[in-house]
Amino acid sequence: MNKMKQRFGVFLVIMSMAASMTAASDSAAAKLPKLSKNRVSVQAGKTVQLKLKNVSPKAKVSWTSKSKKIAKITQSTKKTAKIRGIKTGKTTITAKYKLGKIKKTLSCKITVKKKAAKPAVTSPAPVESPTAAATAPASTSSAAPPASSEPDGSPAPISYKWVTTWGTAEEKCDTTKDAMPKMPLTDTTVRQIIRVTTGGQKLRLRLSNQYGESDVEIQSLHLAKQVQADASTIDVSTDAVVKVNGSEQFTIPKGKVIVTDEVDFSVNALDNVAISAYFGAAPTQNITGHRGARATTYQVAGNQVSAEAFSSVKKTTSWFFLADASIWSPDKSKAVVCFGDSITDGYGTDATYLGKKPDSYTRWIDYFAKRLQANESTTHISLINEGIGANSILGSYPTDAGKDRFKRDLLEHDGVAYCIILFGVNDLNSLRDTSKYDQLLPEYQKMIQLCHENGIKVYGAPILPFGTSDYYSEASEEVRTKINNWMRSTDSNLDGIIDFESAVADPQNPKNILEEYTHEDGLHPYDGYEAMANAIDLNMFE
Repeated sequence: MNKMKQRFGVFLVIMSMAASMTAASDSAAAKLPKLSKNRVSVQAGKTVQLKLKNVSPKAKVSWTSKSKKIAKITQSTKKTAKIRGIKTGKTTITAKYKLGKIKKTLSCKITVKKKAAKPAVTSPAPVESPTAAATAPASTSSAAPPASSEPDGSPAPISYKWVTTWGTAEEKCDTTKDAMPKMPLTDTTVRQIIRVTTGGQKLRLRLSNQYGESDVEIQSLHLAKQVQADASTIDVSTDAVVKVNGSEQFTIPKGKVIVTDEVDFSVNALDNVAISAYFGAAPTQNITGHRGARATTYQVAGNQVSAEAFSSVKKTTSWFFLADASIWSPDKSKAVVCFGDSITDGYGTDATYLGKKPDSYTRWIDYFAKRLQANESTTHISLINEGIGANSILGSYPTDAGKDRFKRDLLEHDGVAYCIILFGVNDLNSLRDTSKYDQLLPEYQKMIQLCHENGIKVYGAPILPFGTSDYYSEASEEVRTKINNWMRSTDSNLDGIIDFESAVADPQNPKNILEEYTHEDGLHPYDGYEAMANAIDLNMFE
């Protein structure tokens, strides 16, 4: 009997110890690792420390910085990391935690600020010469004239720089039945319409003849505000002459890009600007332009650059020789390059079979621009549309391959601080196997690296579904899924994800775009562009 009591006592002790160990284990499991802070600011040249809490002695921890040029890790242990600010900008510090089957990635947003506030020494009057601007990367242009060093007790003036407010991807536009010139450009006036995404008092243009085999002679070039989005009518009171090196007559040399002189021209965000050019000699083939303007271009005979409205007009929906427009903007202003194919270009926004017309400004970028301007914290953000219909990352149809034009379209603009990449669907057309993934991945990596090397934050947009289109195959869907999963992983080194995919996908069948958005197309979200814009977190651009 005593032996039975002793055995029962031992059993109770063992059970008690087991319960205690289970409780301890449950308690430990409940305390997952976490960073002491999710957001940190540090001055350039200074150091800040991050702590990782609830770290097991047996865990493995690795710390990484997405951009060592902005902030780098100078010292780290399992529990702490010291981060030194290198230059102004934003990046992410990541701690990867591994303990057995537990794997966790934690991130902290790092904002590196200037070493110390410096008094502004500028006024809102640019002094950079257009000749110099045409031969140097314009994205670095922030020159400003010195102001008096005598203090007068007034508020410090705002520092200014050039920032691109509108842009398009240049392509080789050989004349077709649907493109200009309907008649030769020589001795005609062409009025093209652009919509700026930010406002200002001074504007300059970048003009491109990079694919031309002969010079383009401009006899006169004028700016004016468009009165109505679908008409050639301008507000003549806003008419302004554009010059190059002080001359109203100038040449865009074959194979070259030039920058005009700045023009005193007051515009508000989302204004439509008419650019009217009277041509002398001009090429009839290998014309540099952009086919998918989604806005009407008007052509008339003779010099009518200042005419209030055109009659006997010929029309097209392409731009010619325009690369971008920049505004003399407050120093905090930043531009976003939106890089992609026809979905970024806005295909379908002028689809006649759906009752749509040009000049509607219903691309996802147009809706995005409206949201930025409606939000007080993002009115300083401008957008550049670098989408080309039918273009792919690897293929050169209908113009340079995406991998070859990315550097130009990213860096040859002013004030670029962000890039959104929504690109690759044209590389996935009816694939028979998944080998395309291994070809595309290095190109995405090069794009991301180029952005980071130039201090540009890059956001990935997973490829939209296309299950009801002719593009679909099982291999195509598998490659799309692999690319999208990689984008969403920490291995991509992206600064964030903009989830257009979820915004337009059919919840019942995510391989397809919602039918109400794509109709019979299956590939383009005709009526889903606004939903795409609404899916963008504006905090990513504040």
